[in-house]
Amino acid sequence: MSDSTAVAADPGRLRARLADEGYVFLRGLLPAEAVAAARRGVVTELARGGWTDDQGRPAGERRAVNVRDALTDPAFRAALTSPGLNLLPYLPPFRRLIRSLLGAEAFSYPVKVLRAVYPERPPAITLGRYVHQDYQNSGVQDMLTTWLPLMDIPAEVGGLAVLPGSNLGPPVRPRLLRRHERGWVTADYRPGDVLIFHCMTAHAALPNRTSAMRLSTDCRWQRPDQTAPAEMVLGPARARSGQPVELFSRMFAGEKWWEPVPAGLTLRAREELAAAGAPPAPSRFFPLHPGWQGWQPPGGPLR
Repeated sequence: MSDSTAVAADPGRLRARLADEGYVFLRGLLPAEAVAAARRGVVTELARGGWTDDQGRPAGERRAVNVRDALTDPAFRAALTSPGLNLLPYLPPFRRLIRSLLGAEAFSYPVKVLRAVYPERPPAITLGRYVHQDYQNSGVQDMLTTWLPLMDIPAEVGGLAVLPGSNLGPPVRPRLLRRHERGWVTADYRPGDVLIFHCMTAHAALPNRTSAMRLSTDCRWQRPDQTAPAEMVLGPARARSGQPVELFSRMFAGEKWWEPVPAGLTLRAREELAAAGAPPAPSRFFPLHPGWQGWQPPGGPLR
């Protein structure tokens, strides 16, 4: 995986790499102590719920294969709402870098994704192991996803792989990434590393072949002049009930690091937004492949 750390202070070169390869990878962008604190908070809650021991190793019965299943577990929800984890996208170096790519008012969705991935036991396979592009489930053009390891994640623990240049190609059909498929890149990830990729970049998680629980988080960013998915700002329950209160605002508004989403943001249900985005609007970064003109939103529930 190409390391862009050396050009982190050059927005023009970062945007060029994002346009050409569909991703930007930076070593050590985040303070290691902040990531370590986030991991401790996650592990503490998961251990209380019987997911792991106090070192983060799997313990007891397997609780969930996918994030959607995990959200039904109180311990997982407590880990997801832990302050250290939610702090990460508000860290100044992180926010400053994203805004150098998207613009000064870019913001992260209050909803973050926590991934606690057990060692893989076939035939059970997590949804993240399937090749996909985030645009197909969001409908927000130029949305950026940021993936953060909460622990050392060498290749055998899994981590994320991306297909460089796939943002310039046609839509991909969801499929399991094959073991020896050519062209894909990954890295031995360390806490503090940040992987940023465009919503049209094909990516997939790799299998966890060890005995460790893989812990990572991802959050998504967009510009405020675009309609945002209501579920990612209000949370799924509030979006369904019509409560216009930003998720976690009551929990974290008193924290110095917290920043609300921009005022006047237009929200729309994710299913409607994805359907309205066919074909996609032009990207600010690169020309769209003609294959997107005939694209239709995916059927079934969105991940």
